[in-house]
Amino acid sequence: MAIERHENLLQELRDDVARLYDRHLENERTWYPHEQIEWGEGTSFRDRPWAKSDYDVADGVRSAIYVNLLTEDNLPYYTQTLMSHTPADHPLHDWNHQWTMEENRHSMIMRDWVHISRCIDPTVLEDGRRVQMHRGEVPTPDSLADLIAYVAFQERATQIAHRNTGAKLPKDDKMGRSVLATIAGDETKHYIFYRDLSLAAFAIDPSLMMAATARQLTRFAMPGTGIPGFTRHAVRIAREGIYGLGQFVNDVVEPVTTAWNIEGMKGLSADGERARDQIRGFVDAATATVNRMLEKQTSTTPRLA
Repeated sequence: MAIERHENLLQELRDDVARLYDRHLENERTWYPHEQIEWGEGTSFRDRPWAKSDYDVADGVRSAIYVNLLTEDNLPYYTQTLMSHTPADHPLHDWNHQWTMEENRHSMIMRDWVHISRCIDPTVLEDGRRVQMHRGEVPTPDSLADLIAYVAFQERATQIAHRNTGAKLPKDDKMGRSVLATIAGDETKHYIFYRDLSLAAFAIDPSLMMAATARQLTRFAMPGTGIPGFTRHAVRIAREGIYGLGQFVNDVVEPVTTAWNIEGMKGLSADGERARDQIRGFVDAATATVNRMLEKQTSTTPRLA
């Protein structure tokens, strides 16, 4: 019965996928990675080996650049996961190709900027890429419902991570800020596609999607867990205020679940209601944790005389 429901969802979403894909193409912005890079600012690493002092930035920001870039490098495995839930004769197949083509630019332009700006040790970056891509570790949702729910959260989270990283760059690094803003713009469009595709899926089978949302929300992890030292970098990134539990709850979960009208959803089965309660419980617990963290930070901040 469960397999049949997922198959029905896939087929009934055909028209919605085609509509959202057409809308995406109408708003597509063509950009060229090479045009955003100031090539004349680069210096050979043979002539001048990399040094941390080459780019003055906090360790948490450097970790964010490293993690964001290596996450983008793992694109082949994300595409493999998307394709595993998409038959060749479905419009999602064409969307996945478009998505892959657009996403492929991100690691290209980020690496060019990173090398020109010298913000990351290129040897450490390449060693990390080799480990990350050899592991091929990515989330693997079990069904189409789980997949589109997860990717909606993930695309929004990636948009926030790139945007917030860009805001922390040195003000004189206009190239870096432009690069990350451009990538965040792509991620915004991809998020909107999956947000609205999930909304269409909720209209077709609200209980199936509610259960999928509960599973993906409570297990959510950013793609990148295969990156060497990921936990250490994640802690630094959170401490820098770029991306952590607070951003996940306030900037990802809240806008996504509001767009899906989780609270006002009608026609749920008993299983669907239980899944909604699970989502509420997760959000309440996460919000309480964030509030405790904020209170702790406030209480330990030295007061001015």
